[in-house]
Amino acid sequence: MSASRIAIVGSGMMGATLAYELTRAGCEVDVFERGPDYAYPHRQRFVETIENGWDDPARAVAPDLRRFTSTGSYARELWREAVVREGGSGTAWTGLATRMSPTDHETRSRYGFGEDWPLSYAELEPWLCRAEAQLGVSGTDDDNPWAPPRSQPYPLPPFELTPDDVLVAERLAAGGIHVHSTPQARTRADYEGRPACMNIGECQVCPTGARYSSTHHLALARATGRCRVTTGASVRRVLTDAAGRARGVRWRREGEDRDREHEADLVIVAGAAFESARLLLLSRDAKHPDGLGNTHGHVGRHLVFHHIWVGHVHFEEPVHAGRVGFWTAQSDQFVDPPTRGRHGGVKIELPSKPAPEHMRAAGRARSFEEAMRAFDVVRRCRTVGMHAESDTGDGKYVALARERDRFGDPVAHVHYDSSAFDRATHAYARELFDRVAAALRVRERVFPGLEEFGTFAHHMGTHRMSARPEDGVVDTYGAVHDTPGLHAIGLGMFAGCGGAVNPTLTGVALAIRAADAIARGAGRA
Repeated sequence: MSASRIAIVGSGMMGATLAYELTRAGCEVDVFERGPDYAYPHRQRFVETIENGWDDPARAVAPDLRRFTSTGSYARELWREAVVREGGSGTAWTGLATRMSPTDHETRSRYGFGEDWPLSYAELEPWLCRAEAQLGVSGTDDDNPWAPPRSQPYPLPPFELTPDDVLVAERLAAGGIHVHSTPQARTRADYEGRPACMNIGECQVCPTGARYSSTHHLALARATGRCRVTTGASVRRVLTDAAGRARGVRWRREGEDRDREHEADLVIVAGAAFESARLLLLSRDAKHPDGLGNTHGHVGRHLVFHHIWVGHVHFEEPVHAGRVGFWTAQSDQFVDPPTRGRHGGVKIELPSKPAPEHMRAAGRARSFEEAMRAFDVVRRCRTVGMHAESDTGDGKYVALARERDRFGDPVAHVHYDSSAFDRATHAYARELFDRVAAALRVRERVFPGLEEFGTFAHHMGTHRMSARPEDGVVDTYGAVHDTPGLHAIGLGMFAGCGGAVNPTLTGVALAIRAADAIARGAGRA
């Protein structure tokens, strides 16, 4: 039986951050990842992805190892959003690195929905600066009147708006909507071993390392000699001793027919919100008959998504979206509107990017003439996204499913019903979209229905933090209230929705803050 000081379950954005911070502090760390190796930078995977028509072979993990079941008004194949490989979704994100506002931490007391966080924006702000430095965020607040307070400048200057962004910004300004640059974990200049962005234009499969990837810090953690990453490793249970303290993990290596046990002084569950809740629920013992962290029934509850309704508009004239690098413009003007509480806030995303369905239509053309007609649509089209917050409720949760994986363990079951709050938010987002389309003077507009949103893998709240053990699963450092020696760190910590902005930067800040506390507790700060 092997032994290590700290065992981390999951190698995605939070797992990689924790591994790097803890090894840098002198801790010994073992990281367990269910998926395959994923080399950094991702040059070969970029080629494979393009050659396979975006069917990335790195996602070729056995279906039962990435399977969820789902019910509710929003019953989707959510397992398709799971990036099961070394580095997790941190290898495939767009790099948008936005901050929550101070009011996002206080929605219950201010607006009557969600929950107030047990951690204020002011308390988290220094760690947001650390997270921006770690990810290498390019940005500025000079053009954003709604930017939250900050104590340090961005580590890199912002990317300029594209030519079509400038056109959009000018027309929206005339319509009373202010456009500003987008902070992104993409290098405007060489930064800590990562090259300056070459504007290849497909950030999600960046082959150079300009867009931050969690595998970058996994590699740095390995370089300390104190971090071991085991891929193809399915962690089935968190193990506890007779007193109910976490003592390690039970896991199965790909291709083997027996489990192994790995002992650790501290276990950190750092997966995505669905799988972290599932592992806590599966890890029952005599002192925790309903699962670890679940003494008060909160594990898996309080699930919330971002509702991202992606529409598109067709201009009279060609705008040639996507020529430079597509995620440079947005508007925070409506993330905290005066009517918030009757509905959620909305961030307007204005990527310089044509609608994917039009790109696919051009690719399917059977003649030159058909292709030219399709490309004419592409050059006149732009995407407009409405990135909205939601609210928790009894109709949104993660539980154990009847369906089982190859080991006989129940997979995660996700139930998600849109609420009256969500319907009101959709109506508000539609009003904003129509206002945008009118200001842009487009000839055609298409906006999705209530349940036709994407989550972009922004899944939050399934092991939420709380000041009192009876109100949640973990404290503000991710320590599980009822299980000594166990942490659960990730977007699942969020107490309700993280406002209307992308949650990754906040998640990384929470992970850095937790790692600092863990290292100090271990006497290695």
